[in-house]
Amino acid sequence: MPTIRFTHDYDTACRLRDEGFEPIECAFGQYGSVLGPLELDHHGTESHREGVAIRACRDFYGARAADPRFVVTGTPDADAVLAIVALSGLVERDALQPAFYEVVARHDTDPIGMDLLASDEGVMLGWFNQRAGLSQSEKGFQAAVQAMVDLLQMGLDDADRAQVRRADLSRRRTALRGVLAIHDAQGQPLPVPEGAVDHPVCRGEAATEGAARVAVVQSAVWGFDQWYRLAPVVVSYASRIAKVTVGCPDLETAERLFGPGGLMRAWVALGRGWGGRETIGGSPRGERLPLTEAFQTAERLIEMLR
Repeated sequence: MPTIRFTHDYDTACRLRDEGFEPIECAFGQYGSVLGPLELDHHGTESHREGVAIRACRDFYGARAADPRFVVTGTPDADAVLAIVALSGLVERDALQPAFYEVVARHDTDPIGMDLLASDEGVMLGWFNQRAGLSQSEKGFQAAVQAMVDLLQMGLDDADRAQVRRADLSRRRTALRGVLAIHDAQGQPLPVPEGAVDHPVCRGEAATEGAARVAVVQSAVWGFDQWYRLAPVVVSYASRIAKVTVGCPDLETAERLFGPGGLMRAWVALGRGWGGRETIGGSPRGERLPLTEAFQTAERLIEMLR
């Protein structure tokens, strides 16, 4: 197995990079990204790059097999973990099928409107996303790497696939139960609509046609694909890691609401350490915030709406 070092600290990531560890998605908000020789990040000022899984599987397979040392931060998502697996050569190259790593890359950067249950590769990704214990830690990343290797080598049987489908439908219902508030463009509260699972995503022109602008949610599950049916800007609070995440469903919608660059403008206004991509990002790495910060963030975002 590879050697993985986890850190929330920009300077520590730089030091480990200089010691020979390859950084994987080491983005630290306004501090910037820590890049190694393979330049494997696509957040913030590096958002012009392709996803790290695509580049690692397609271009750099086995590039770190002789020296599989990596520095990481944040959640062990499929994009980062698949990159580590490919770079380390932990599975045969023909186990890394483009249909799978392209789904991983798309879901990492533009998941909204993408139904993972609609394809075999999506169900595989759904299985990985449902693994327990994939915490923001070295142990979490090691567990995620092993889960990815198992998935690629053994695949899923019919029972696994059926369980993935049941669990994802349950996730969607759970996500919608986590909605705390919806605000209009003036910050006034709106009622939470019934049957939101059947609503279209608030994106493009539709993002400014309805009254809703910002939703505040608290949930133990990922639910942006559902929350965007209620409002085009979502402020999510994850209780377990005490982190605030802000997102818009796509770049066009983000720029309609916040101007050129979308949420890149918001990160500067929200303060040092906030950052991400034009459409999604969040609070500083490793900083635990109270739930009230999610509501305060929503207020600041409403002030920035065009």
